[in-house]
Amino acid sequence: MGQERLLIGIDFSKSRSDLALLKSNGQILKAHKAFANSRAGYDQAKELILKTIQEHNLTGLDVAGEATSYYWLPMFIHFEEDTDLAAYSPNLYLLNPKWVHWYKKAQPKDHKNDQSDPRYIGDYLRVHRPTTSWHYDDRWAPVRILTRLRSHLVKTVTREKNLLSLYLFLDYTTYTDRKPFSKHLSAISQTLLKDPTLLESFADDDLEDLVELLQEQSNNSLKDPLESARRLRQVMQERYELPDKLGTSIQHGIDILLDTINALQSQIKRVETQIMEMTREGYPEISWLDSVPGVGQVLASGIASEIGEIRRFLDHQVWDDHSQSYRSRRSSEVTDAISKYAGLWWPDNSSGNFQAEDKRLSREGNSYLRFYILEAADCMRRSLPVFARYYQSKADQATHHKHKRALVLTGSKALDLFVALLRKGEFYRAKEQAS
Repeated sequence: MGQERLLIGIDFSKSRSDLALLKSNGQILKAHKAFANSRAGYDQAKELILKTIQEHNLTGLDVAGEATSYYWLPMFIHFEEDTDLAAYSPNLYLLNPKWVHWYKKAQPKDHKNDQSDPRYIGDYLRVHRPTTSWHYDDRWAPVRILTRLRSHLVKTVTREKNLLSLYLFLDYTTYTDRKPFSKHLSAISQTLLKDPTLLESFADDDLEDLVELLQEQSNNSLKDPLESARRLRQVMQERYELPDKLGTSIQHGIDILLDTINALQSQIKRVETQIMEMTREGYPEISWLDSVPGVGQVLASGIASEIGEIRRFLDHQVWDDHSQSYRSRRSSEVTDAISKYAGLWWPDNSSGNFQAEDKRLSREGNSYLRFYILEAADCMRRSLPVFARYYQSKADQATHHKHKRALVLTGSKALDLFVALLRKGEFYRAKEQAS
């Protein structure tokens, strides 16, 4: 029996999985074959794979697919758990679509379609085989589904809030600038925004009557109702006068956006409850990160689930120029690797005598991990003085985008702490406690 393995490149979409079958030496056995991306399609693809292995006397199976949303996941799980394929020691590799894109760029010009893409995916596996293969993580995958859903919902709420701010500008021009209430989505603020007649009374009515109205509508919860009434009067006096029909349409938009935001926030709380229930026991990594003031169980779940088992970063072998041999990563190298994985690093940009003064944040990597790290960093700067000082120092140094720049740098500092806790398996202790 020969020692060659079968290489399979798969281009996934919602409805189809397009396959190309190659030998280890690059010889094409099947340039293209399409199957439905379903259980029935998997069974047909499996039949073709087994037939090809037997016909060409091959010894093993290597499968590569692009990480296209989650369309690859069901088929990959079946590949790993299929007892008929187990005899051929299948290795599964999940590729970044950008890797394949740039590999194809280096080849002679070809079509960009479902017929040619699987062949390039399989050939990329032959030439640039990743150092680690994919395995279904029964422990973290279910958590990751929920934390990524929460990320999606939070970003959706942000988009809806931005649109609401635009509508508020159209109808109440300076509402978000004057800030009559600490939050323009507070209960009292929403009550007024949904009732234009109440807001219009602030233009001319006596301030004492307006203060009484605010106290009544807010159940006496306002700290300074007189100041809120004054600011609302300014808002109503500074607004543009719009045509009646246009104003009616804008008011409908405000009502709908407020209801949408409230509904989304309710669903976020629902997802967060499910995350906390799922990770209450059996996840010490989440407990270690949760011990950091300001992080909380939900953000800790998002960070830990995206990093997964820390051993996969620790056990990776790197070449040591000094000893001229391979060795395991050092602590700083583990942090650097996870920073690159999260897209929280600044690649050098130099050539010859040129050295760029400004380095751009990579942003390429796991966007969900980056999202949760930055959310955690934003909370930590409010809870930990050392992170508050660090954030403020970076904000003071920035000439533009002060908050974004300071938050990203604070997130990079927070990641150092998270990796240290996961690597050592310890709970957070302030320096005073540690000493």
